[in-house]
Amino acid sequence: MDPAPPVTGPATDVADEAVWLRLVARVRGRVPDLAEHFLRLLDDGGHYRVEPVTGPDLRETAQEALALLLDRLADPGRPDDPAGQAERLGRRRARQGVDPDNLVRAVRLDFPVVWSALLAEAAGEPGAVEVAARRADRLWAVVDAYVRRVHVAFLSERALLAEQHRDERRQLLDVLFAAGPRPPEVLARVAAGLRVAAGDTFDVCAGLGDAAATLRGRAARLDGGPTGLFLRDVELGVVVFRPAAPDDGRVLARLTDGVACVLVPAVAGLAAVPAAASAAVAMAHLLPGDAQGPHDPHDMWPRVARAALDEHGGLPARVLAGLAAAPPEEAAVLRTTARAWLEHGSVTRVASALYCHRNTVLNRMRRFRALTGLDLARPRDAALCLVVLSAGRTDPGDR
Repeated sequence: MDPAPPVTGPATDVADEAVWLRLVARVRGRVPDLAEHFLRLLDDGGHYRVEPVTGPDLRETAQEALALLLDRLADPGRPDDPAGQAERLGRRRARQGVDPDNLVRAVRLDFPVVWSALLAEAAGEPGAVEVAARRADRLWAVVDAYVRRVHVAFLSERALLAEQHRDERRQLLDVLFAAGPRPPEVLARVAAGLRVAAGDTFDVCAGLGDAAATLRGRAARLDGGPTGLFLRDVELGVVVFRPAAPDDGRVLARLTDGVACVLVPAVAGLAAVPAAASAAVAMAHLLPGDAQGPHDPHDMWPRVARAALDEHGGLPARVLAGLAAAPPEEAAVLRTTARAWLEHGSVTRVASALYCHRNTVLNRMRRFRALTGLDLARPRDAALCLVVLSAGRTDPGDR
């Protein structure tokens, strides 16, 4: 025969509630012991072994939290956290740099600590374990609400700290990139604020337009780690720089892969970064429209020289003016052959690249020399030709 179900009703509920309140009151008197139990569980889980929180700090906050939770269990009608203890804890741990997952795991340990203490008290009183079991959801709800308040406060404080950090970094970069000389003591303060050494070697990158947007997005993702990325907005673009690190270029590759930008490596000293950034931005303006991936200043010097020549009354066009004597189709072929020679430096390789006979290449080079006076076999003439055949504003036929 099945046992009769337990008798329930208003009188039973009142009696059960009285038992529950006695259990909570007895556990409330053991808060220091509960805090020690919490610390043992925390140590066993290893959640805070690498966190910058001292033992006395953990003990104090554990006692405050456990007392708050038990007071809430004793009086469900009282305010959740009248003194703002959860908010103080969340904000303190954010300022201490605690990992958010470790924080949540640690605070959730309050449930097993209080629950085990309630069961221990109930074990000596007939029927009390069943009463506690029927009210376990109360404890869970109180602990869960406390965890959420701590977590929200933590995230709010961390967001505030991040914004303050960004403001401080912007101010330091304003000082670094300001016009005029920077005294050594000012540079030292900037370096200390950015947490770099003034004598470090830096990699500097600049991108414009869509490339700048990509660099910003990637830098934001990468800056969550120990990469030390710094961003400086410029007109139409952005500059990103970082201390050169022995990471085999992995971070730079993740930042710049496939992005049309200019990368100036190995800039010696923080004081040299603004000039390198200015040069990188100037070169980024000269990148071809179909550019892909990072470009080294070594790759860009012909375009820089061509841009400088363009400022002197169309000098590049005059250097190649003799090509106007040839039909347009022939002039285009001669330009293509000249570029191929400047790229490969070998008649055989040029012939292979242009799918023609080597004698055809030699004939075109002689024709180019006859029209322009430039002998591509002479380094001096080849350098000039390399510059004037780089993309410029003066002569669309040279592009």
